Amino acid sequence: MPKAKKAAIYRRVSTLHQADKDSLPMQRNDLINYAKYVLNINNYEVFTDAGYSGKNTDRPAFQDMMQRVKNGEFSHILVWKIDRISRNLLDFSSMYATCKSLRVIFVSKNEQFDTSTAMGEAMLKIILVFAELERNMTSERVSATMISRANDGHWNGGRVPFGYFFDKISKTFAIKNDEAAVIHNIYDTYEREHSVVNTTQIINESGSRSRRGYKWTPTTTNIILRNPFYVGVLRYNRQSESQSTFKLKDKSEWIIIPDHHPAIIGKKQFELCATWLKKNQRIHGVAGHSQRKNIHIFAGLIHCGYCGSLMIATLGRKFTSGYRPSMYICSEKRISKKCKNKYVNDTTVGGFVFNYVSNLLHLQESFSPIYTESDIEQLLLKGDSFAHVSAINRLTLSTLRNTLLENKCGHIEYEHPSIKNHSVSSLQETTSLQVDLDKQKRALERLEELYLFSDDSMPQKDYLQKCQRFRNNIDELSKKLNESKKDSIFVTSLSDEKFIEKAIALLFNKSMQNGCIDFQKLVMDTGNRILKDFINSIVSDIIVKDGLILQIDFHNGTTHKFSYK
Repeated sequence: MPKAKKAAIYRRVSTLHQADKDSLPMQRNDLINYAKYVLNINNYEVFTDAGYSGKNTDRPAFQDMMQRVKNGEFSHILVWKIDRISRNLLDFSSMYATCKSLRVIFVSKNEQFDTSTAMGEAMLKIILVFAELERNMTSERVSATMISRANDGHWNGGRVPFGYFFDKISKTFAIKNDEAAVIHNIYDTYEREHSVVNTTQIINESGSRSRRGYKWTPTTTNIILRNPFYVGVLRYNRQSESQSTFKLKDKSEWIIIPDHHPAIIGKKQFELCATWLKKNQRIHGVAGHSQRKNIHIFAGLIHCGYCGSLMIATLGRKFTSGYRPSMYICSEKRISKKCKNKYVNDTTVGGFVFNYVSNLLHLQESFSPIYTESDIEQLLLKGDSFAHVSAINRLTLSTLRNTLLENKCGHIEYEHPSIKNHSVSSLQETTSLQVDLDKQKRALERLEELYLFSDDSMPQKDYLQKCQRFRNNIDELSKKLNESKKDSIFVTSLSDEKFIEKAIALLFNKSMQNGCIDFQKLVMDTGNRILKDFINSIVSDIIVKDGLILQIDFHNGTTHKFSYK
């Protein structure tokens, strides 16, 4: 069913020009009349940014409007001129891409751009061609600048290697003694063992953990042993990243800066370890960077249901269709043979996880307050992937139902006693912060209206000072509100805007057959890289035991547990 017509009227002026005091009322009246008598839309809402530059889209009213557009509230966006959105073509291109994906019509009255017409669409496409050209030229300039900076010995950012600390003020690296001790241990152990797997096992048994608190894996150990950063060398522009592979550039393009920072490992020890790595590489028939070409969708996410260890990814047997799934084995089993967990492959995990996410989306679309927890469970377990699942954890279902009720009805009905007491104080704090935030926003709007439209002139200095005070309060309250929402167990991936956007783009495509996702077809159509980026953006952990998915943890802290027949 097509959405009812509702226009978002956007207006922006700069307070630096006195003429703008007449501009805002004129824009408002003209656009409202245009919506009513040309577009035949009587339902509209006006969004105003006063005192903001058009150099970017970092403006409160614009961001509020786009958020509500993404929520499906508006069918049209109406502006006086295209530069009211932004004077930056890239920003406008991004906004228009969002509108197009949501089938929201964009209209610029003054320039007669109406994307519901063929001519309006064509004119905007011409603009987007130049936006793409500007984007590519910008990318080339940035790349050249980064290479120039690296040649001068500057750090271009990224993850700081384990064992070091980067001082943003002095722009220099310093050694972190506790982490450096682990690096020494890794190199000393490998020099003695000549085996990455054995080295990893010994380091883990010593109690050492990565910066994020995880056990070491052979992959991370191998990366550290091969990284010349630990002998004080800065290496840049070594590989080009495409959609699905890392390809080494010609060595003539590499930037190598020796003695760039303090070394943790001596050159003699590094070269000795490199010799053994190369020798083992030939013995096992592994080509230098071939492993990096193999993107394992669930690598780093699957943990063993027996011992809790990370499950390591390897390539499985190639199907006649050309599809080659990844296999995952418990790292503890691989290293010490002590764990009894079985292998699990991409088709098992992917079919379960992606169909479960798809069912979550369908549930959100179809949810009604009359749905019981049993109704929700039935919808979530729809499909052959869940044939052997007997139940979903009751707390999971209760929390999910309350969240859906909140989104649907604007309030939460408490039904599960184990979550009621835990959540009341958090909910009250969140509500109080939201009320205060709304008050500050309304006060800022009134101040802007007073300055722009009042007969009694207000000095611009006073106006700007008061505006800044309100905006500081809004920023502070927004931060507190976000923290409060993070602490609430009602926040689920269903309310994550990026999750919804990515899921719709990935799941509702030709890989959907008979209401279910054919995971093998999805991989063949979409590619491992996109699916890996997607699943890593929403899922933090998957627990698997003997080929069965016991639990899925989402990044925001929600946990979905499953029981089997």
